[in-house]
Amino acid sequence: MKNNEQLEEALEKLWIYLEEKPQLGNTSEQFFRRELQLPLERLVQEGLIRVTDGTLCLTPAGKTEAALAIRRHRLSERLFHDIIETDQGDDMEAAACQVEHIVKKGIEEKICRLLGHPETCPHGKPIPPGDCCRKARESKEKFVAPLTSLKPGECGTIAYIKTGDSKKLQKLMVMGVLPGNNIELNASFPSFVFSVDYSQYAVDADMAVAIIVKRGGA
Repeated sequence: MKNNEQLEEALEKLWIYLEEKPQLGNTSEQFFRRELQLPLERLVQEGLIRVTDGTLCLTPAGKTEAALAIRRHRLSERLFHDIIETDQGDDMEAAACQVEHIVKKGIEEKICRLLGHPETCPHGKPIPPGDCCRKARESKEKFVAPLTSLKPGECGTIAYIKTGDSKKLQKLMVMGVLPGNNIELNASFPSFVFSVDYSQYAVDADMAVAIIVKRGGA
């Protein structure tokens, strides 16, 4: 499919109605023209939908492209919600809509791995899995995880700090907890003890869970 934002958005709407909400039962061409104002002629020309006796359905190619469009959008929502910590409102939705159209396959998979291959968006809707998700399940890979998930002696690289508390963020940054720095968990009881930048620190679970680590390395 040619890169076209209007077509991608149309496919997202079709996916939601045809794949996620089949109980709505309305697949008529008139409904999609009247209610959703979709460019049906373009979608037919691209081989993405088929209209038979006034009933519309996605072609196999259309299902593939629609799933990819939904995946990019919902991964973008997770990116803004989990890392940039944008609220679940109009700002997050608008930002996700902008980003999804410029995310290419290679970048999409990197975002997915960074987020730990999430299965749902911040609203609880399913994210269609990609090849990277299937490979991760087979290898039991969890690319990023909170420091609390590591075992004593396990090392990694700090990916990001997940907290909206500016005081907590400042405390961690003073300790040298910065993206790109190597980190090792030394102990997990009675507090979480870790080494970073040749220094050792102890924090409680509430602080430790905010430190998101790329496992392996260092």
